[in-house]
Formats: sequence, C-alpha cells, structure tokens
Amino acid sequence: MKSRNAESAISETAFDIHAALGVLRRPPVVLCIGSDRVTGDCIGPLVGHLLSARDLDCEVLGTLDSPVTALNLADAVVAVKRRYAGRKVIAVDSCVGDSSELGFIRVRRGSLRPGLACGKSLPKVGDVSVTATVAAGKADNLYSVRLGFVYSLATRIADAIECALKCRSHMREA
Repeated sequence: MKSRNAESAISETAFDIHAALGVLRRPPVVLCIGSDRVTGDCIGPLVGHLLSARDLDCEVLGTLDSPVTALNLADAVVAVKRRYAGRKVIAVDSCVGDSSELGFIRVRRGSLRPGLACGKSLPKVGDVSVTATVAAGKADNLYSVRLGFVYSLATRIADAIECALKCRSHMREA
C-alpha cells in the first residue's frame, strides 16, 4: 500500500504531465532514456519496463530489454519522427543535481538534453520532459546510486504517466 505522501506526489506529477501535454490528437510516445548498466542512469529503462507491462494508450520506447542510450538515441529520435509523426513525445531521463534536489521529479514542457551531465552532445528530445534527480555533484556519482532509490522514483514516474494518460481517456469518454 502506498503512503499518503507517495500518492500525493504521484497525483501532483500526473497533473503536471497532463497539463504539459496539452491537447492530444493521438496517443503520445514515451521515450525512456538511459543505460541499464549504470544504476543511476536506469530511470528511463525502468520506467519503460514498467509502462510496457501496462495496458496504456501510448507507445513506449526504451526498456530494460531494449534501452535507448547515448549510443542509439539519434537513431531513436529519427525513428520516432518517422514512425510516430505528429505525436507528442514524453521524454524520461535521470539527472544529476544538488543534494537538496535528490529524489525530486520534475515535469516541464519542452525537450531535455540527455547526457549533459556527462558532457555529451546528444540531440534534444521530447515535447514534455520528466526528469528525476538521482545523484548529487558530478556524473560519476551515477555509479553509486542505490537501486531501491532509483526503482522507487521509476515506479512513481510510471504511475504518474499511467494516471495522466488514463485521466485523458476518461475525459474523452465523458
């Protein structure tokens, strides 16, 4: 059973995702970015894994079985533009921040820049970005993040995305 605070955080994040998506004419694409080889960087693949097991009206790219990493992100972006033209993209990734931001999930309109903390020059992606601060300081700290912490954040993000999408479905049916 989820605590009241966790449910409140999920509801707030779901509301933020719902609002950031705006009007949807077609189901969105959830692009989950990160590597399953680095604990602090696996928010994306974990969220993708959790969402792909649920019956949702969206496309999910980037899972534990098939992650979208720095090595294949450019190809994934091209594929999304080709295969899912006109659909909004929710980009999910982990990030490094200040120690006071650990555990924060941020939702905003606009794209995110994956790999920025590592000094990588990767393409911007997403119409809506969802990031979770998993480590403080520098990118090297992503290697020492506890899996339980990352899994907890990934579950909250997946629950919030599900809630936001199901809320949209109920609104269309009404």
